Amino acid sequence: MKMNNITFNCLVAPNSFKECVEAVDIAKFIKLTLRNYLPSEIREQINFDLIPISDGGDGFLQVCKNNFDLEILEYEISYPYNEETFFCPVGYSFENKTIYIESAEILGMKLIPKEHRDPMNLSSKGLGDLLIQIVDSIENDNLQVDKIIIGIGGTGINDLGLGMLKTIGWKFFDENKNEIVPIPANFMKIKGFEGEKIETPFKVELVVDVDNPLIGDQGASKVFSLQKGATLKEAEEMDKGFQEVLSVLGIPEKKIDLLNGSGGGLTAAFELFFDVNIKLGNEFILDDLKLKDTQNKIYNLVITGEGKLDYKSYMNKGAMLVVNAFKEKDIPIYFICGQSEDDLPEVPNLHVLDLSEYFNSEEESILNIDKGIELVTKKIAKEIINQFKQRK
Repeated sequence: MKMNNITFNCLVAPNSFKECVEAVDIAKFIKLTLRNYLPSEIREQINFDLIPISDGGDGFLQVCKNNFDLEILEYEISYPYNEETFFCPVGYSFENKTIYIESAEILGMKLIPKEHRDPMNLSSKGLGDLLIQIVDSIENDNLQVDKIIIGIGGTGINDLGLGMLKTIGWKFFDENKNEIVPIPANFMKIKGFEGEKIETPFKVELVVDVDNPLIGDQGASKVFSLQKGATLKEAEEMDKGFQEVLSVLGIPEKKIDLLNGSGGGLTAAFELFFDVNIKLGNEFILDDLKLKDTQNKIYNLVITGEGKLDYKSYMNKGAMLVVNAFKEKDIPIYFICGQSEDDLPEVPNLHVLDLSEYFNSEEESILNIDKGIELVTKKIAKEIINQFKQRK
């Protein structure tokens, strides 16, 4: 079957599969497996545009390295659950004198063994370790840094950023004026503090994966701490603890209502005690990763995906941002996910490929992620071949 002068454009723009595989690797693997399933005469005429995405959570650093030509540097910091240390990667742009940080590489679920997934006792202190060392590098003339960009998402902590503040120099006290470790289990005991707004020798920008409130029924504790290992009772306790700490810090209620709850309250700490610019993940994907530019190109098929497709996906974030960008284009959109929950979005040209359908459990699906992607890309390859046949 000979195809004459047919150009087929395919956009591959997945998000990371949390705790499993990163967006850059998924995009490359999808292209590789698709090419293996396509006849040579089609492979020669198909163009793949790879735009792996991140809204600030898992995979943010690798996506930034892929897009902004970063050098990877490493700093020794402590784990969220004890004082042991590990080497944390960050990305550095010599051209723009900018450091890119992924909070999930410092405080992420992937760093916390299951037996330690207890957000009541976890701390953001590692991010404080990192910021101190970056400042030291600047002061010692080892590094020129005008800006740091931190992707906030995928964290396993829910400590309102107090661990980070303590590492930087803040102190927290109980009613007897004894210094206290600021983990959520101790929040209701905090009755005083010493600390002031933090000045940095660089601009700080946060890329946040969600725009949820800090406290309340849709807040960091009652919604997201449950995914991090908290019980319902603990989630309630942490929400009350947040309110207690904010009262001790003297934050007005009107200001609290405006605080962002992403990253287990980490974003709120930056809002309150740093000079910071906040960018939503969808802005970062559209503008910085240039997904917006794809609107000017004609695609015949779009592939996206992420670990889970559920109600949070529908909030125009992550992979659903790709779906929404192309749902009016009357072209097939394939959404690869580890598993899907809740009612699926009503998009006529959207095809959800759920990897869990091929395996007996979530654990088996994660262990066989490569095999799962091979199985679903085989289906996508058939769609591409059919499109070529229709245009013959």
